[in-house]
Amino acid sequence: MRKKVAACCALLGLFALLIVVSWWLSTTAISRWQASHLRWNYAYHTLFPILPLLGLALLRARAATYGLSLKGWRLDARVGVYLAIPLIAFPLLAEALFGDLAVKPSVARFGLGNALVFQIIFVGFFEELLFRGFFQGEFNRVFGRPFTFGSTRFGFGLFVTALLFGIAHLLNPFNPLRGGYSLDWVMFGSSAAFALIAGLIRERTGGLIAVALFHFGYGMFPKLFVVGPVSGSGMLLSWLVALALIAWLLFKMEELPATQTA
Repeated sequence: MRKKVAACCALLGLFALLIVVSWWLSTTAISRWQASHLRWNYAYHTLFPILPLLGLALLRARAATYGLSLKGWRLDARVGVYLAIPLIAFPLLAEALFGDLAVKPSVARFGLGNALVFQIIFVGFFEELLFRGFFQGEFNRVFGRPFTFGSTRFGFGLFVTALLFGIAHLLNPFNPLRGGYSLDWVMFGSSAAFALIAGLIRERTGGLIAVALFHFGYGMFPKLFVVGPVSGSGMLLSWLVALALIAWLLFKMEELPATQTA
């Protein structure tokens, strides 16, 4: 029991350290330079792969524990594409056909390619590697995966990681080093809910490819394009389709074996 408590405290301490580092980075010349030249927070997201790499080196974790496995990668990628396509295509088509499709001015200013690189690699993959890979993998090692949902095994690590993911987004506007003390409760709720779904996908597939593509699909339209009433309806429809696909993935998809142990 003491070992579990110590492991949880260490993981929560690492999470807190990441938050503090984000506060500090925002006060540096690096942050000011990337804000004026790149817009996106590349510097902070570049730190995300460090914890998984340290875990592999120091904790002797298996790569598969963090979802770093090429076993069944083709199917994993196919599942990710199935999930990402409606999330991207429906609001795009709705706005293009019935609304006024427009790239956000800030995205147009710094380049659509720049935005896509950041959303696919630094958000889609790096955030998933950190949260669904490292944190969820390590909490699974602490608590195990005693529960089953459909064909998917999971444990308390799913809920703890979802909470941490929500807190990370809750604190987006909070930075005492810059006099910011507001909290984004809407982002907390939506991010924690997303993380629960993403965590189940990660447990079902055993890898990070599907969940990284799902993450990219989830954020691509609202991050890059102006959201209007028409595209908002398209986003709602896309989520209904995506949730139906996720239910099929968790309960009906026969090609995927029952989830492997971490």
